[in-house]
Amino acid sequence: MRICKVNYRDRDGKIHRSQKWYLDFYDHIERRHKLVGFTAKRPTELLGQKVELLISYRISGQGVPTELQKWIETLPTELMNKLVKWGLIDKQRSESQKTLQIHLDEWYQSILACGKTERHASQLRERVKKIFAACGFNYWMDISASKLLLEIAKLKRTVKTRHKNKKKKGLYDKVVGDTCQLTKVHYLKACKQFCNWMVVDGRFSQNPIQTAKIDPGQSKKRAALEPDELRQLLAYTETAGMSYSLTGRERAIVYRIAAETGLRASEIDALLIRDFSMNKGLVKLSGEFTKNRQDAEIPLKRSTIEKLKVFFHDKNRDEKAFKMPYITNCARMIRKDIDEAKIKIEKERGHVGFHSLRHTFGSMLAASGVHPKTAQKLMRHSDINLTLSRYTHVFRGQETEAINALPDLDVPVQTQQAKTA
Repeated sequence: MRICKVNYRDRDGKIHRSQKWYLDFYDHIERRHKLVGFTAKRPTELLGQKVELLISYRISGQGVPTELQKWIETLPTELMNKLVKWGLIDKQRSESQKTLQIHLDEWYQSILACGKTERHASQLRERVKKIFAACGFNYWMDISASKLLLEIAKLKRTVKTRHKNKKKKGLYDKVVGDTCQLTKVHYLKACKQFCNWMVVDGRFSQNPIQTAKIDPGQSKKRAALEPDELRQLLAYTETAGMSYSLTGRERAIVYRIAAETGLRASEIDALLIRDFSMNKGLVKLSGEFTKNRQDAEIPLKRSTIEKLKVFFHDKNRDEKAFKMPYITNCARMIRKDIDEAKIKIEKERGHVGFHSLRHTFGSMLAASGVHPKTAQKLMRHSDINLTLSRYTHVFRGQETEAINALPDLDVPVQTQQAKTA
């Protein structure tokens, strides 16, 4: 192999010396090639050494070692294509020739094959696709941890909104502020999952973003409604007007179900009327729609069963039980009702959203003296610490009641004889 600079002729016929160094070599079947190197000689020499190794392994018929494979994965697309064309790299073994879009689609199929829902798989793929598109990543060797973190930091929170101009149909993404740190962590986690899968699947030898990190910051504390606040909310919505395409009566029954079962907004949205068994007094939910992918059977209060019988009267059993707004509008809906019901929730208690009703459910179980293991089962948590630490809130007055329940220290001391008498 020879390292040299070449002469070239410009448009005016003048001869010039190239700024870059070239590799002049014969491959494994004695074909001559010239490969553009770098302006500096030393990097070009190192490139030449790698090319010589590739030629030697092709001549011997041995497989490419791990270290050399790692180097191949970092090659620019143009250089990769030349080496594949010359037969120095096996095209069938080079996953670098596939676009990231192809890899993402195959990852999506593997997630589905593992038993995950289509919604979960689509969410992961779309998160990675969105960030990679913003970064301009088209091939595996394009992926850069620093560039990825920079684009994730720029993420904005958007909501689906109708165009004010009636001539424009459909919805568009309206920017409403910066994305919270926790959402950014989820985006990075999805990207890492994809890259880890690429390594585990044997497509590449190392994850280029393995060490990338984002500080999740302090997650927002979620508020739970006091029992009286929940009663006030239900009393108001029972007679309230339309909001987010639901009548007040519909919103009241949805809030009641969420607060008495702990079902999430997406889980309530998946319920059909036939999922409610009035005779057995419970509601069933398929694992297809639950977060832990397990079927759920949750008991219902007798008073709620009677309300549901009236609510579902004359409706088809195969209909959706409740009309739920778009998932991001559920929080806006309940906040609007809380404001209009004149319920004041102090900021220090936490952030209010539809998920607050699940926190309310967990807190009411604790306040009712339900055993923690029973509460954990009803909340469908895998870890009891999650039930006790995050979803159990102390209602007003409970601390005072706990102190008043302590033994009275002013009672006269009983003597040993009096105790045994």
